[in-house]
Amino acid sequence: MLRNILVSLTFSFLVNVSFAQQNLCFEGTSGSYWPIAVGHKVKYTGVSGMGASYTSLFTGDSLQVGDKYYLKQVKTYANGRETVGYWRSENQAVYYYDTAKNAESVELIQAVSPGATWEKYDKTWKYTIIDTLSSVSTPFCNFDNLLEVLAEPQNELKDQYGSNFRLYYKRGVGMVAMKANDQMLFYAQADIPVNERDIIVYGCEDLSTEEERRACNSQKINAYISKQFKVPPGQKIKSGKIVLTVFVDTEGVIEEVEVLEGIPDDQWQAAELIRILKSFPKVIPAQAADGVPVRIAFNLPLRF
Repeated sequence: MLRNILVSLTFSFLVNVSFAQQNLCFEGTSGSYWPIAVGHKVKYTGVSGMGASYTSLFTGDSLQVGDKYYLKQVKTYANGRETVGYWRSENQAVYYYDTAKNAESVELIQAVSPGATWEKYDKTWKYTIIDTLSSVSTPFCNFDNLLEVLAEPQNELKDQYGSNFRLYYKRGVGMVAMKANDQMLFYAQADIPVNERDIIVYGCEDLSTEEERRACNSQKINAYISKQFKVPPGQKIKSGKIVLTVFVDTEGVIEEVEVLEGIPDDQWQAAELIRILKSFPKVIPAQAADGVPVRIAFNLPLRF
């Protein structure tokens, strides 16, 4: 039997949204796949339970090692913690200087052709160019024509990480997304404040506060799934948690549902939830501060 559904209405604006002509998805950028320049700043949003949110900024400080200069990168995390790294580029190749080991590693090779491989200086990581025309969808943008790199931990790091990582780079921006075993860890979004209004399920529109409307949304989604959920003949329900990402278009229609986290060896439960959500009645779409409807996504955890 389906237990009480935990509905996390955490919304993000998606593609083709324009707020005061601000560029939210880095359209039209060009240059290197990994820009290393003073003032270059990218904000990354971590997926709940997977990656940590942080802002990357290349400051004006540098580190000299021999005849080479490395630009200082500061990562500031949501909890206030900061980490520092040192980087340089040469002929489109990107290098990182490990101050603890006094060693330089190649993070991106010059010739980015599919199939090309290289290793970190200490053999702890192997990198492979997968493609230069890859695409990735985040809860913020749809990115195309990306450089995709597979990062595989080697030797003693295999047990520590237990995952392969896919990194996606956009020219003129740098990394725009990272996945671990095909699950999103974090993604890039423009560092622009957005004043947003969530979707509203019909029947909740007359409530006065956002908090009340969200609680009402959750109750109505919960009731709809519980009513529509059907167990196929001969099947049994497996215990566990399924997390879905639900995409709602500018008309208020649920257009896509993706599995963010599933139950091991689940044969039908996630598919049944996707079927139900795709049949959910139209809602009042989310909108920007100027009243323009926008496409959004929200995460929906469900526990069996």
